[in-house]
Amino acid sequence: MPTAIAPRYGTAPTNIPWLRNNSQNRFELSVSVQMNKPVTSISSPSHPIGLMLGCHQRELTGEYDPSKAFVYLGDSAMLDKDIVIVISAQGMDAPRCSVERWLKSDGAEETTDAYALTLVPKFELPALPSQEYIFLVDRSGSMAGSRIKAVRTALQILLRSLPSRGTSFNIVSFGSRYTSLWPTSQVYSAESMEQASKHVDEFEANYGGTELRSAIEFAFNSRQDIKGGSTDKTDTMPTSVFVLTDGEAWDLDGIINSINQSCGKAKKDGSLLRTFTLGVGNQVSTAMCEGIARAGKGTAVFVAEGEKPDAKLMGLLKAARGGVIDDLAVDWVDSEDAQDDDDEFEVIPSSKAGDYSEPSATSPPPQSQPPLSLFDESHVDTPAETGARKAIVFLDPPPKVQQAPKSDKLPIPLYPGFRCSIFAIVKRGSNPGPHSSNVKITGKVMGRDVVLQIPVSPVSVHSGLVEGKVEGGRLLHTLAAKALIQGFEDLPKTPENKAEIERLGKRYSLATSATSFVAIDEDTKDEIERKESQAFEPEEERSVKGGMDKLGRRPRQRPSAPAMVTGFDPTSIATGYNPSAATAGFNLSAMTTGLNPNSLSAGAEPAPLLRPSHSADARAVSPKIVKMQSDASTMTQPRKSGSNLSLNSGGLFGIRSVSPTASLSRPPRPQRVARMRYTDTRSDDPYARAVSTIQYTSSYSNTGYLDSPSVPPYTPPASISQQTLSVESIARAQNFDGSFPSDDGHLWLIVGADGLSRARDIPPALDRLAGGGIGAQAAMKKLIWATMLTIICLQKKFGVEKDSWEMLAEKAREYIEKELTELGLDESLVTQTVNRLETTASALF
Repeated sequence: MPTAIAPRYGTAPTNIPWLRNNSQNRFELSVSVQMNKPVTSISSPSHPIGLMLGCHQRELTGEYDPSKAFVYLGDSAMLDKDIVIVISAQGMDAPRCSVERWLKSDGAEETTDAYALTLVPKFELPALPSQEYIFLVDRSGSMAGSRIKAVRTALQILLRSLPSRGTSFNIVSFGSRYTSLWPTSQVYSAESMEQASKHVDEFEANYGGTELRSAIEFAFNSRQDIKGGSTDKTDTMPTSVFVLTDGEAWDLDGIINSINQSCGKAKKDGSLLRTFTLGVGNQVSTAMCEGIARAGKGTAVFVAEGEKPDAKLMGLLKAARGGVIDDLAVDWVDSEDAQDDDDEFEVIPSSKAGDYSEPSATSPPPQSQPPLSLFDESHVDTPAETGARKAIVFLDPPPKVQQAPKSDKLPIPLYPGFRCSIFAIVKRGSNPGPHSSNVKITGKVMGRDVVLQIPVSPVSVHSGLVEGKVEGGRLLHTLAAKALIQGFEDLPKTPENKAEIERLGKRYSLATSATSFVAIDEDTKDEIERKESQAFEPEEERSVKGGMDKLGRRPRQRPSAPAMVTGFDPTSIATGYNPSAATAGFNLSAMTTGLNPNSLSAGAEPAPLLRPSHSADARAVSPKIVKMQSDASTMTQPRKSGSNLSLNSGGLFGIRSVSPTASLSRPPRPQRVARMRYTDTRSDDPYARAVSTIQYTSSYSNTGYLDSPSVPPYTPPASISQQTLSVESIARAQNFDGSFPSDDGHLWLIVGADGLSRARDIPPALDRLAGGGIGAQAAMKKLIWATMLTIICLQKKFGVEKDSWEMLAEKAREYIEKELTELGLDESLVTQTVNRLETTASALF
């Protein structure tokens, strides 16, 4: 929910009063939540929130319903950053469709059904065999500090996640000006990747303002399809443009129109051009970022200040690598219902599109009329109308099915892992039957048919929540109309499109570019002057008389310490926000305990932690108020079941780190031992006849690994020993083809000094393959083994960041499988060898 407008680059369309320091104004918000299935978590990465579970009002009314919740800001928020609330529920990603009927007898102009279809696609799109990637990076002054630093890190990981084959890429920096790494995209190779990596390391936010339009037009015009001059439509290369920006520019309409024109022309030429957006910062322009993605049939994601963008950027890359679903269509009405309704519709002659009347420039020829008098005493002067007159547009009646987004010109963006919502308003006859029982989605992707059938269920929203807030109390109709209006807003500002926006805005009482609400202050002049004078009076000077201040408000009662709050799951502490895990928050299957920071003095032991019963049942718990008193920027990630509470610096309530009591600590875990035993290759197992096998047993020793061979100690150079093992450092070590180096420095970094001796030894499953241990094949085997160790390192040490490194690991695995194939193994033996290497490598971690 945007509440802040950061300064924008360029000329504002109107006088926006953001210079008045609105960040000091307070803002109150409450959200009534009703899901189809039980709510599992609610969090806010931006603000402290309060929470009522089991109902969608501040006070408990009726029976407890796990699908409902009421969220409010823990304290009045300042208008300094956007408000973000993340809600999760059971089966939230599953396809579902809701319908709502609005009868003419209930105030509708005509009886209609409104449908809301939402799903998170879960399928594996075939990867495009070749593609061009162009990255537009915002380096304007507003990206300074942590923003540009996070973008540098994310780009380093992304560059090494690009497909090794069939890929070309380029990097364009923009601000008040734009520059590109190369005039046109270059083939992805070890040399070009290294050059791009050094270029990214030099990024600074020193390009001035945010002039995006010229940069994105340069990117479109530099595509290989255009520069190559090929006229063969079968030889075109798809292009995906990634825009990384805070979107702080005013030229929204110009940018959207440019993207619409370029993408439309590419489609006519038989090419594929898409745009994807990563919005950065707490005051990012969601209108800009989402508009770019809609126009380019891509998708947009956002990262808050301090949040790591690499995982979401990898999600965009994964979406762009897949093909596009063509000819996507949604059947909203059952065939029988459609036939019944068609019988009741009257055929209306269609007026010519765009017809509108203008005053005639000439007068009709005079016929039998009396002569005019040059001095008529009865004549009264009337003021002449000046200025541009509003064009009178004659619109056809709305079609039977109004759908947003449309699917007639460009594909609806449908990407695995990204939520897609489609709305429709369907006319029904005067005596309509039941709504459709199912909706059906059909289409094609790279020549293959795709189909999905989704059952329809009627929406049921408490009338008290929507009456007076949405037109006619019809929630889905209002949401569908909003989506329809957005589609027309993205089109050129023609009289016809403006008339469509106006018709929908007035019909459903929505604020648009063509409609607005009028606010009427019913206070008298004296009351207004009194409130204005008191508004500028210092708050500490306002006397409180009889429990009221001068404005007639009761002072807010603030607790002296955060109250203990109780949720559901007794196995975890739910705290709120972790920049690296934005979905962490109030886990409604979680027990949340409060700490009183006032009770913790310097050097004092913390109060004992409550250990709730493990027999708590969420279904038996009555709704409770949950209030988070901490600063959202210091909230930490929920701990896993069974782990001890540990607060980082600036923890749950902004206090310093506190160590748990000694009774909660665990003894050090004994080190793991891997023993290898070679078996005879003379076996009935076909795999055993091809390669040597390894069996493993594990034990523990307090003194270290058993059977460790004696090797000279390795002393890493300062360039290695001073490195911090992270996803970024691992990504920087990856070679262009997906492999990782096999030198002692890299092995020491991922397995440590204790595991280095075993990491040097190539397992028999790999060593005994064709070629033995000499020459180029020996070097190849070392690379295969080092690559497998790195994959396991990512899995074991950075499991929570899987979204960031998943494509790195996928590329590394493809390298291993390709090299094993070149060593003479067939597909089944490649799979078995990879599995055995994984088992061997896992024993080292």
